[in-house]
Amino acid sequence: MYLKKGCDRMDNRTNGGRFEQELAEILFKHGFWAHVMQQNKAGQPSDIIAVKGKYHTLIDGKVVSDNEGFPFSRIEENQRSAMHMFTKRGGELCYFAIKLPDETVWFVSLSRLETLESRGKKRLTDDEIRKQTWSLESWLKSSDDWSKDI
Repeated sequence: MYLKKGCDRMDNRTNGGRFEQELAEILFKHGFWAHVMQQNKAGQPSDIIAVKGKYHTLIDGKVVSDNEGFPFSRIEENQRSAMHMFTKRGGELCYFAIKLPDETVWFVSLSRLETLESRGKKRLTDDEIRKQTWSLESWLKSSDDWSKDI
């Protein structure tokens, strides 16, 4: 699934904001209640809270440009702590939705990224993202079962 291509002159915040809105709309069309959290000066711990049936998760969108891959340094400490607190309080796995330069979107959980980090990995290349994470389509397909147990 591809998302609309943004203007190359836009800064990361504008591209990120557009991506968050587009992703929330896609989630909504697939049966989620999806809320984009408002940006503030201190930042927010994630971009989207999404609920489907009894399943609820936090999603942070990351736009990757210039085939740089996804450096784990882009995960902010407040995101880590909020996502850990969220799962300790009964939330599901928390995810990063990574939009690559080819406009495809890939999902990877914070726990997966932290496992890779513990093994000395500092980034995922674009190719690794495509091979080791969930495509948006497969992640959405797996969500079809989440509302069946209401």
